[in-house]
Amino acid sequence: MYSFELPSGTELELREMTGAEEELLTNQRLIRSGEAINQVLRNCFVRLGEKTDPDLAEVMNLLSGDRLFALVRLRQISLGDEVELELSCPNSACRMTNFVTVNLEDLKVTPYGEEREFAFMLPGSKKTVRFGYLDGHKEKRLASLREPNISSAMLIRILDIDGKAPSKKSLAEMSMRDRNALRQEMSRVDAGIDTSVETECDGCGTKIRTRLEAEPAFLFPGVRL
Repeated sequence: MYSFELPSGTELELREMTGAEEELLTNQRLIRSGEAINQVLRNCFVRLGEKTDPDLAEVMNLLSGDRLFALVRLRQISLGDEVELELSCPNSACRMTNFVTVNLEDLKVTPYGEEREFAFMLPGSKKTVRFGYLDGHKEKRLASLREPNISSAMLIRILDIDGKAPSKKSLAEMSMRDRNALRQEMSRVDAGIDTSVETECDGCGTKIRTRLEAEPAFLFPGVRL
């Protein structure tokens, strides 16, 4: 068994993934619904804080930064520290395949503070937005949307705007200046593990950006899916 401290400060004990977890991660129905990762984490969590054999509800209650941290550490203990990526250049005139190696042990981890809710005054309208962190429940709601977008990702974190419940309309009417400032504030207070990868194409120099968990090699090294 392997023990880690989550970004929230809770101690987590994990076991390695087995063939049972691989089956979950290749089940397209579970992947589309977002349940595959939830079930994998549930299976491999041996202890969460003082609770042994935590249930699915406790896995879902975790903040997103803790959940992603747990997934990265689970990948490490099951498949090793290094992830060999094959990234295609986004430049349609190039499309060169670039080979990048990422060591998971080198990823930056930012701990959570004590606050779970935040108030931010929009610079343009001067309205006050209260928002919180993403957790497993909010992630599931986002995954269930037919066409998730920037607005839905922001809306699901907002508690109220000047004391009123947020809506798609209120987000649509918000100025780009205010929306950008709010996104930056949300990003500023976020915590967890940074899985972003940025490199330049060896062929043409075009910037390539991705996230480790979005790449097949993260959980299926050497397998072409």
